[in-house]
Amino acid sequence: MLSASLRFADLFELQVRERRLLVDGQPAQLGSRALDVLIALAHRAGELVSKNELIDLAWPGVVVEENNLQVQVSALRKVLGGDIISTIPGRGYRFIADVHDVPRTAQAPHEPPPQAPLALRTNLPSGLPRLLGRDEDLAGLGGVIEHHRLVTIVGAGGMGKTRLAQALLHARQSAYPHGVCWVELAPLTDAAALPGAIAAALGIRLGSGDAPLEGLAAALAPLTMLLALDNAEHLLDATAQLARTLHAAAPRLSLVVTSQAPLKLPAEQVYRLDALSTPARPLPATEAIGFGAIALFVERARAADVRFALTDANAPAVIELCRALDGLALAIELAAARAPVLGVQRLAASLDERLRLLTASRNRDAPERQQTLRAALEWSHGFLEERERTVFRRLAVIAGSASLELIQQVAADAPGDGSSHRELDEWAVLDAVTVLVERSLLVCVVSDEADSPPRYRLLDSPKVFARELLARSGEEERVRDRHARAVAALCETLHAQRLNGEIGVDAWGERARADLDNAREALIRSEALGDTDAALAIIAMLLFALPRTLHAERNALCDRFDALDGGDHGPLWLQASLGVAMQYLNSVHNPRAEAHMRRMLEAARAQVDAPDGRFNLYRALAMSLTMPPIGRDADADELCALEDPAWPPQRLHYGLLGLMLNRADPQEQLRLGHRIVANCEAGGDANPIYLANLADAQLLAGDPEGAVRTGLALLAQLQPGRDEYSLAYARLNTAAAYLALGDTQAFRPLAQQGWPLAAQADLQRYWCEYLSLLAALEGRPRAAARLAGHVETGTAGLLRFGENEALAGTRAQQLAREALGDAEFERLKAEGARLRSADIGALAFALTDAA
Repeated sequence: MLSASLRFADLFELQVRERRLLVDGQPAQLGSRALDVLIALAHRAGELVSKNELIDLAWPGVVVEENNLQVQVSALRKVLGGDIISTIPGRGYRFIADVHDVPRTAQAPHEPPPQAPLALRTNLPSGLPRLLGRDEDLAGLGGVIEHHRLVTIVGAGGMGKTRLAQALLHARQSAYPHGVCWVELAPLTDAAALPGAIAAALGIRLGSGDAPLEGLAAALAPLTMLLALDNAEHLLDATAQLARTLHAAAPRLSLVVTSQAPLKLPAEQVYRLDALSTPARPLPATEAIGFGAIALFVERARAADVRFALTDANAPAVIELCRALDGLALAIELAAARAPVLGVQRLAASLDERLRLLTASRNRDAPERQQTLRAALEWSHGFLEERERTVFRRLAVIAGSASLELIQQVAADAPGDGSSHRELDEWAVLDAVTVLVERSLLVCVVSDEADSPPRYRLLDSPKVFARELLARSGEEERVRDRHARAVAALCETLHAQRLNGEIGVDAWGERARADLDNAREALIRSEALGDTDAALAIIAMLLFALPRTLHAERNALCDRFDALDGGDHGPLWLQASLGVAMQYLNSVHNPRAEAHMRRMLEAARAQVDAPDGRFNLYRALAMSLTMPPIGRDADADELCALEDPAWPPQRLHYGLLGLMLNRADPQEQLRLGHRIVANCEAGGDANPIYLANLADAQLLAGDPEGAVRTGLALLAQLQPGRDEYSLAYARLNTAAAYLALGDTQAFRPLAQQGWPLAAQADLQRYWCEYLSLLAALEGRPRAAARLAGHVETGTAGLLRFGENEALAGTRAQQLAREALGDAEFERLKAEGARLRSADIGALAFALTDAA
């Protein structure tokens, strides 16, 4: 077979002179048209070539059907193998073999890239299609949101609520200092997960408190932005409670909700979205195109075939069709995808017939929108070949979106899975996916990242329909089992990529989070099947990929991990146990943490000679060092002996962090702090918390000026941004450095910004130490004594109390005691122990020392 490498210059000579291709030195049995296609693709190696472009290159000046192109590509794959040409369903083809003799442009050495401005996450799809027939709605909605901070777009399913809201956000991205953000609620089934899911979409952290909604409200309180919550009808009560809380707590937050029913809140403004406008009678093409439904149909029909045009001859049939579909955007798009194949007249006639039949056989008590959408979906499904129908219904098990590779594993028949024969292979699934994308039943989702492959998802209404078909097919259990196995294998692959340094930490997180919904579904299935290995692989991936804001879900995963523990502590158990250990450290006073750490360390020691056993013991020791009852100096020495300098940064990170938290010498902590920051940069990890830790280490090592510089650089990186969790640490450590320099004027504004949000990061006790010292330095010893008393009521049970904070607290108490005398100091300190957190701000930032 031909290797995945071609010399383009030789190939070009063959085209011009001999019109033949050699494979392993022998002439290939390949037609001239297939060779033209190969040369056209090889000439643009690595580039995505659309179908229309490729047809023009291989058949210049000739009108041909698209299936001719598929035939030629299939012929090429039979001769050259499947790893030469890649198909991107719905988009085109790419030549993926290496092509020699193409000059490459070298990058300029030693030139650091310019620092990009902070990009605020929007979660909006890239390349939004034009919003057709909704100009007045977009303008009207914009006017409402200018004067009201809570707006709900209400309409039937398939009406176009989502597209209208997305267009609003896209148009207003630069109108708010903290930008806009899109949050899809459809995948959520648990109302308790709503605050955490929104925080994850925003890219902010809530800390580890028990009141996630209050934490979200506190995080959004200082922000000026536009937030959209899409598809809220299945979580209506929880969304209403959340909207009420956010509206009250965040005075500069504007909230847009899409739902089939209003939230029924006093502050809510309801914007009802009607069907797209359709002419009441036949009109000429020039007049008909002014109606929203007709404009949408024509746009989507032209996307399916650029040769489609609205004419006076076909305009009446288009009007009839759009009226039969009740102006519903989804149904119109499904119909338009078929127009180039059937012709508008036949399309309208077929749809009219089918709608009457299906409505007559339906429950007449069902809502009209369900009857119309079902009719459109069943009509569209009826035109699919059996291959596409099979893939369509099997796609119902995909949660959210999926890569083409995962879809092929789930939808293709596999030996030994109960199928009588392997009729659908990976290539047949690829062809079916291409058809489904073209028919608007499957959506191609393209990431903003240039290197990210496209993903595919069923629209919501077609997915409901596909689930019904799958349930009736008799193969649902088999397909769900395939999905669970494929996702578990994907999770193992992702875990290996993360630890082997194949991908940076942040890039890995983005890749893994794309399949969170699939992982959740697969975990449920694996547990039901009793497949412990698959469940452990999925739990390991989820605990590393889930945002910290989803605290309740992460804790639930730890419970599910414990339920799987049958005594076999193999490599997969160790993978998952590390994620569990990290979650325990982020859970305040978790009684299971110490027992789990000891069990993990024991299992790692028992498998030290197994493949990767040395590293498993290394990271287990690192985690034990973060918990003083377990970690000892001897463990730190053993960890250093296990470390392999050739390991990628992703592996070294565990040991460095464990050592930094274990070392008592401030200079050694500072050295490790610098090394952790450098290691994170090398490993593609931009987590700002490590710069905050570095500032803390600089202060402890006696370099407050360096701590100020680090803190200010971190604050500049995070502002303006939404990550109030990281900002809380940045403000704390920067303010502490200013206070160590005696600069109370610089300390005050940072403290006044940081204190109101300290609770969400569980930093109140740390701030109180510095606030007590501020009062003492400003000549307010009574306030300093009271604040010192309040600190001691909240420090019991801490795994680790900050050394800088402890030093500041000791100094504050010393100054206050000297100013007041022992008896008065102790009286006021006892009085401070009875203070509430709500009293601290007024006491700490007062300008006089009241009695």
